[in-house]
Amino acid sequence: MPHYITNGTLIDGTGAVPTPLAWLEIDNNRITRIVARSRGEEPLPASAADIVDASGLTVMPGLIDAHCHISYGVARAIEEQDLYGSAEYRAIRGVYHARSVLQAGVTSFSDPGGSWYVAVAVRDAIKAGLFPGPRISAAGRYLSNNVALTDYFPSWIGAPDSGVGVMARTREEMVNVVREQVKNGVDFIKVAASGENPILTPAGGSIASVPSFRAEELRVIVEEAHRLGRRVTAHARSGQSVVDCIEAGMDWIMHADCMNRQEADKLAASGIPCCPALTFMANIADWGHLAGCTQARIDRFKAYVDNAQKILSYAHEQGVTMMCGTDTGFAVTPYGEWHAREPELFVTMLGMSNLQAITCATRNAAIAVDPENVGTLEAGKLADILLIDGDPCADIKVLQDKSRIRAVYLGGAPVDLTPAKESIRWPWERSLAISQTELYRQTVQQAA
Repeated sequence: MPHYITNGTLIDGTGAVPTPLAWLEIDNNRITRIVARSRGEEPLPASAADIVDASGLTVMPGLIDAHCHISYGVARAIEEQDLYGSAEYRAIRGVYHARSVLQAGVTSFSDPGGSWYVAVAVRDAIKAGLFPGPRISAAGRYLSNNVALTDYFPSWIGAPDSGVGVMARTREEMVNVVREQVKNGVDFIKVAASGENPILTPAGGSIASVPSFRAEELRVIVEEAHRLGRRVTAHARSGQSVVDCIEAGMDWIMHADCMNRQEADKLAASGIPCCPALTFMANIADWGHLAGCTQARIDRFKAYVDNAQKILSYAHEQGVTMMCGTDTGFAVTPYGEWHAREPELFVTMLGMSNLQAITCATRNAAIAVDPENVGTLEAGKLADILLIDGDPCADIKVLQDKSRIRAVYLGGAPVDLTPAKESIRWPWERSLAISQTELYRQTVQQAA
């Protein structure tokens, strides 16, 4: 039986200016009709019984985070990200954290890589109705090599099976990893197309990013994934890696903050969208000390942020489609807390209007999930809807205030916004910065 949301101000996510809403009809988890308020609008059907009055509220699409790592578990260090916690525990922990993401108003997210097939398991558990959570588009481990992101440990240790990267050094390995990941249910393939290792920093350079795969190698990966009906994205900070990804036919690119203007022009001309994930960098620059970051790391990320602002604002001016994503999953970007900072940074750093930034957090970010079904409020789309107390077109920060979220609807069904009980972190989830005996004692006391 249809149900209705009436009144309020409609932001439909398409980039259209907000308009007064008369009523919105939802039937069988999809939006079936939207009627704007005007002098001669069609009246609400006489049979309408299930009605939510949104007077004084903003009615808008659910937020979409195009960059959220559900397997990371609020990691403070690479060891915590790659080594600690079994696949089984990470999956259970992932569904716990997914609920917090949904309650923050994020109705969909893209997980661009993580340990094992945790994101696939979390996606499927939520789809099956076992746990509440957003819609998820999931990748597997990043395809990597020895100069790429995710090859973190010394050569005598290598890339562990529990790590977020899988080595793909030859054409045969690249093809086989793509096939294996498709067999195991990924929605898309993630490639570590650049590496950030200070040892590899060009002489005199302040930004340590180098291309890791050649364009012809990336093309092998993209062609095989596309042949099997999967899209491909890449971590690509180095400007050359961005160009290589363009030549290989990537579906979207992440970061791209070390480009020069000529490389940004090529990205704009290609039409390939970009997900900068500024929140992670900005949070380290602003509050890294709270998560245990060294001052040297904080200073380095301040330089990254400054560089990103210059080149990405230029890229936006040239017409690059920008997608909001936060790199959630780290201690500086915990689940459910920072998903709405990215649109604010698009305003303050990239020079967007509030409405443009909202579009980047809805319609544009849907590119990484399911653009045919989510991202905008239009007839035929899934009814993933937020009711916000405030006007994000006047103050983009209201989206970060969870007390302003009056309701979240996933497929037209209201989401329970009761916060989950705070979890503890076991000693074996953490880097052993203090003695294990003391850490165990602290954890037991916290659990009690």
